Amino acid sequence: MATPASAVLRGTVRIPTSKPHTQRALLMAALADGTSTIRRPNVCSESLLLRDAVEAFGARITAHGDDLEVRGVAGRPERPTSVLRVAGSGFALRHLLPIAALAAAPCVLTGERGLAARPVEPLLAALATLGCRAEPADPALVLPIVTWSTGIAGGRVVVPGSETSQFVSALALAAPCADGPVAIRVPGELVSHHYVRITCEMMRQFGADVSPSDDLCAIEVRPGGYRPRDTLVGPDVTSLFYFITAAVVADTDILVEDVVLGRDLFLDTAVALGRRLGVHLAQESSALRVTSAAPPAEQVVVDATSIPTLVPALAAIASSLPNGMLLRNARHIRNHKTSRLQVVLDELARMGRMLHRHHRDGQLDGFETDRVGPLSTDEVDSRGDHRNFMALWLATMAVDRPVRVRGAESLATSFPDFRDCFNALAMVSAEPDRLERSTG
Repeated sequence: MATPASAVLRGTVRIPTSKPHTQRALLMAALADGTSTIRRPNVCSESLLLRDAVEAFGARITAHGDDLEVRGVAGRPERPTSVLRVAGSGFALRHLLPIAALAAAPCVLTGERGLAARPVEPLLAALATLGCRAEPADPALVLPIVTWSTGIAGGRVVVPGSETSQFVSALALAAPCADGPVAIRVPGELVSHHYVRITCEMMRQFGADVSPSDDLCAIEVRPGGYRPRDTLVGPDVTSLFYFITAAVVADTDILVEDVVLGRDLFLDTAVALGRRLGVHLAQESSALRVTSAAPPAEQVVVDATSIPTLVPALAAIASSLPNGMLLRNARHIRNHKTSRLQVVLDELARMGRMLHRHHRDGQLDGFETDRVGPLSTDEVDSRGDHRNFMALWLATMAVDRPVRVRGAESLATSFPDFRDCFNALAMVSAEPDRLERSTG
């Protein structure tokens, strides 16, 4: 449980490096034929979980300061000596399943109870089309899942993309180790396409023969495996976005170190969205200056199709925009660690930040700013979800008395130092006041 610090932020901060890039680099380096170096990898619990998994598949990992040296298995994973446990990580479960199918013997994967509620059946069906056999150990349950040592034969497969992009990424990432070409087709909508783009770009960097269409709904992968490489992991975009949105609810003038624009489309998308929120964002050498500025003169309209991890933060600051926000196409985030938008909207309402809910096909799909009412609680609950915790922390900066946020332990999942970073910026902002009082 934690109570946010002052709503005045000054100073310099360093955010985590990218979890999505680290996860993919670990998997590709583990499958490569040779030794790769991953520089400045993300070190949150989900990244460490994936590191343990690839070591269980036979990759050899050696730490050198902040860097990891990974000796890959050349597309032939060993059989883990025990059950692979992926905790609550949907990314790990979905991406390890195709890799486990490449192993020389059957593998068993399992995770926390809540993970069984997250979709995996379309991926199992797609793997079957490609010649893999993976199935629940008990037909009445989702987990654990057993993969049999069938390999990936190749072929054409159709997989849905309207609930998660991870089915597409998982199939594409394992496909260079298939016996034949793999053609992936996504009928209709593909959500979170930035993450599929990251996968395809990193596959090319690791030497894979992959050809995605412009809309990423058709991906061709030819066999040939991965080659080792030296890769530097950049900043985590979602972590950065909390500091961008903080400038809406707090008097902010900070530098975020090691953030360079123009290198990552997802990062540039988040920065462009921050500017639409009225935040001034400017490159200063290798840092990004984040400064509060005049709010937007009209309602901010957001399409959340490709930015699912940014939605909780957007909900948290929506009531602080004078002309409000309309956010659409967010129903796919109900399948994250919690039904994130539902949880955040419920807790914001208890704080008097009323957002009118929009539904599509009977499912919560977005919101529109409604009104600000009285604060009716001194405590809100993130329900053990790290994204919810950070979003609610932001929201409490805009209320007129302290509100505690439950669930700080979940921060280990992505941004363990989140509270320390914000508290340090608030302490810097308070220094002039303390100096004046001590000399007055």
